[in-house]
Amino acid sequence: MPLIPTVNYPLHTIPRVVQCGLCVHGTRARETFRQQGLWSLHIYHYEGELQYGGRRFRFLPGWASLLPPDHEATWKFPQHAPHYYAHFRVATRSRSIVRLPMLQPMGTCRERFDADIEEMLRFSSGPGSRVHVRLWDLLHRYAAPADPEPTPADLHPALQIALSLIRNNPSGRIRVGEIAGQIGFSHNQLTLLFQQHFGCGPREFIRRERVTRACDLLERSRLPVKSVAIECGFPDLQHFNKVIRTATGQSPTAWRAAR
Repeated sequence: MPLIPTVNYPLHTIPRVVQCGLCVHGTRARETFRQQGLWSLHIYHYEGELQYGGRRFRFLPGWASLLPPDHEATWKFPQHAPHYYAHFRVATRSRSIVRLPMLQPMGTCRERFDADIEEMLRFSSGPGSRVHVRLWDLLHRYAAPADPEPTPADLHPALQIALSLIRNNPSGRIRVGEIAGQIGFSHNQLTLLFQQHFGCGPREFIRRERVTRACDLLERSRLPVKSVAIECGFPDLQHFNKVIRTATGQSPTAWRAAR
């Protein structure tokens, strides 16, 4: 991955939120945006590519980016690309300027980061300055993430190919043997590699990916539960209900209703 550029940001000035929300891309494979006069904070829930300043950068779920106003950026999306975002203004005459990475993994902060931005979205519909203060908190958290995860370029080349194969088959129908064959590894070698990097074998990793996608579809779409199950590679609805209940503590219908 190219060296990630930095941006100069007035961290000690409270920002003013103009717009924030959850956006799901993917109907187009690539889109270009330029925010006139507005900073942009994005928190990604997908693996994709960001082109900025003439260079391309890969990112994984749990990464975030901070883009300055009036700069063009292009994103390359998978078929389903959800992310949180905030567009905001900040005083340009602040004396307290810090240099922050344009793109970075949030490491162990990722869950707290998501919780904070969801709270910010709730505040955005009400009066007062709480939404602006919550974004300010998020930006401070962005400035000091903990335990960053490895970048795609840091992963073993065989793992990069394996992840691409898995995520290009969201129904989970690809077999571990097929993945091993395409990267020239034995089943045992591939299993060891996954365990070293992810703490589980490829079969369990694929199952987690399917469950994560199923939960995301239950939350973000209006597809019937049966359609979600089939889309994620669970043709047996009873088995799907059991898998989701094991993962979330709720049935698919109850989990969707609680979101």
